[in-house]
Amino acid sequence: MQEVDTTTLTAGFVPLGTLQPVLPAIEECITRWRNDGRLDGLLRLGAEELLALCRDDLPADYLRFLSEAGAGPLPADGLVMFCCPLDFDEVYGREDGGRYAIFATDAGGACYAFDRVDALAVVRIPATGEPITPVGGDFTAFLSGLLD
Repeated sequence: MQEVDTTTLTAGFVPLGTLQPVLPAIEECITRWRNDGRLDGLLRLGAEELLALCRDDLPADYLRFLSEAGAGPLPADGLVMFCCPLDFDEVYGREDGGRYAIFATDAGGACYAFDRVDALAVVRIPATGEPITPVGGDFTAFLSGLLD
């Protein structure tokens, strides 16, 4: 197997080593949620899967969550975290210019995405065609609002 350099910065790439000490808020949340069973049933991503995601423009707290907690169903409004983001056009069949990276869906069919134009803020994309709305803040704040 070929060695992969995870320390050299390249465009759109977050080295795996930089995820370790930087994210105390998501670390605290993961520990708390794991201890009370809210993360049971999630499947953690492997190193190769995570490395592939690190090459995209995605929030570090999201990547950390996938590596430490995983993807799958969460006990919040039927929320299901995807193991990798989907492009808007894959889900909705129309172009968005690469603006939204969809990372989850809920029981009502709405999707949640990172807005690449608005500093990777989390937005809600209703299944009904209603306007896309900001959910508030970053990925950690989004999950905290659902799980706490």
